[in-house]
Amino acid sequence: MPTFSDKKIRTSAPWPWRRLFTSGLLLSFAAAVAALGASCGSDGGEAPCASVYAGKCGGTCSNDLACPAGLYCGLSGTCTADCASGAAPCPSGQSCSPRGQCAIGGGAGGGGGEDFIDGGFVGAGGSTGSGQDGCADVNVKFEKQIPTVMLLIDQSGSMTSSFGNGNRWDVLYKTLMDPGAGVVKALEKDVRFGLALYTSNNGSAGGACPLLTEVPIALNNHGAIDAIYKPAKPAGETPTGESIAEVTKDLEAFNEAGPKIIVLATDGEPDTCAEPNPQNGQDESIAAAKASFAKDVRTFVISVGNEVSLGHLQDMANAGAGLPVGGADKAPYYQALDQKTLIDAFNTIINGVRSCVLKLNGTVDEQSAQAGNVVLDGMKLGYNDPNGWKLNSPDEMELLGTACETIKSGDHQISVTFPCGIVVPK
Repeated sequence: MPTFSDKKIRTSAPWPWRRLFTSGLLLSFAAAVAALGASCGSDGGEAPCASVYAGKCGGTCSNDLACPAGLYCGLSGTCTADCASGAAPCPSGQSCSPRGQCAIGGGAGGGGGEDFIDGGFVGAGGSTGSGQDGCADVNVKFEKQIPTVMLLIDQSGSMTSSFGNGNRWDVLYKTLMDPGAGVVKALEKDVRFGLALYTSNNGSAGGACPLLTEVPIALNNHGAIDAIYKPAKPAGETPTGESIAEVTKDLEAFNEAGPKIIVLATDGEPDTCAEPNPQNGQDESIAAAKASFAKDVRTFVISVGNEVSLGHLQDMANAGAGLPVGGADKAPYYQALDQKTLIDAFNTIINGVRSCVLKLNGTVDEQSAQAGNVVLDGMKLGYNDPNGWKLNSPDEMELLGTACETIKSGDHQISVTFPCGIVVPK
């Protein structure tokens, strides 16, 4: 639920006249209105519709949100108010809601120890803001859409070839797993990582193929991945297509929100389980990447060194992004010729898929969404601004443009606040 100014929420008693109306008691609508006027005006003061809300009452409505601030939708389908600050208060033992309705609850008169907010009373205490009649603003909590990344690492024997100041295998391991600057360590709180080392022992002729050494997907997974990755050594073949197909099954079965991707790091052309030599598994690898995309799993490819042809890298990139292979549109691929470009490739891919979509723990009245106050690192963002935010659905918002790019890297503070009456808690 949204946090209402750190106040405790309890269910309110039903409005007395709604109880009479819905329970089928034989009380005429006119009598109910008369009784309401008597009860809420008993402590003196002018009626709100004749004083503080003069000229605002009487509009046709189907619910409270269709009425101006401070008014509620009455049984007659028009906007009205029983009480207001500076006008008629509620009788002793009742409180005035932000919509100007008296209800059995907390303090006497128009205020007191409790206020009513969207279906529940909240006890007195601190507030994120205030509106008419003591109405506290709603500080809405949200959840980022966390990406799920399967690291698919080529474990074939050629990964022992020299690369920078080491070999391909060791430099790749350090790039990902270094406890100080490694990609996995840096992002493990914000990205769900899994690991699959892939190879084969002479393809299907050598037994099971592909041979996968896997670590299940999880947040804060550096330690578990390192325990498997660190002692592993390169050996065998490169059945890339079959390995993509296998890890796609794992990602399909992983039932969490957010984008799912495979980051394939390989140093050579692919082979297949059926034919481990020569390296002629390009078609199978492209088909596997296409099939994964059809299951909402995108594949990115990084060449560790220069032994993967640029043509195949482009074909794999397009297949993994759902673009026509050989078409005019070109998805990005990554060729790393040293450790720096390898680090840059992983950071670009993984930060690029960190989502700018935020799930709210309440639903927002879409017609009033512009009243929301969204602040990123102390700076207010504009509603429907190309560098601000928009509402995708009543319970989902999205940061746009520069605001989106900002939250894709590092830790940032986002505050989402709406005036009371606009958010309905889940």
